[in-house]
Amino acid sequence: MNARQRYSLGILAGGDGERWGGRDKGLIVNQGEPLVARLCLPRPQLRERLICCRSNPHFYQHFADRVLCDVHPGQGPCAGIAALLSATETESLIVLPVDLIGAPDKVMDTLEQEWRDTDAALILRDEDGRHSPCIRLRRDTMDRCSAYIDEGGARLLELYNRLQARSVVVPSEWLLDADAPEALKRR
Repeated sequence: MNARQRYSLGILAGGDGERWGGRDKGLIVNQGEPLVARLCLPRPQLRERLICCRSNPHFYQHFADRVLCDVHPGQGPCAGIAALLSATETESLIVLPVDLIGAPDKVMDTLEQEWRDTDAALILRDEDGRHSPCIRLRRDTMDRCSAYIDEGGARLLELYNRLQARSVVVPSEWLLDADAPEALKRR
């Protein structure tokens, strides 16, 4: 394992916020701060923060070193992951969804501590076997991610299979997201 290796953090903020009436989830205020702020806390091995968004880059620039715009609309988080990989300056990238409200610190700790030098990709899944968009990837997986996007691929699980991602099981509550307004009311 190599928990000391420096990495980039990529935040996926390109969703259309359908269940939020089209609102940008990263801008939604919860407990006095926008959702994106909970993901941007300093960490010793974090070198840079990247955000891939569909809109509001002027807002996100306050939370990132660089902001990218989603260039493959309709291909979901896979396109965002490819965009973030293409921009990273480190050998590996941790990707989190902007609406992760469960336990972002524990998710980051797990992706740092469980990472092995032999991993191409490491994903988190819950106790029921559901995968999440919380992933750590080597930068050299970029070509495989791009090929998948170019083929029209948009399903995370298919991308994970293509990358031969290793999975780690974590408690379901760690992966809770603000997919709908009710999620924030339960917090």
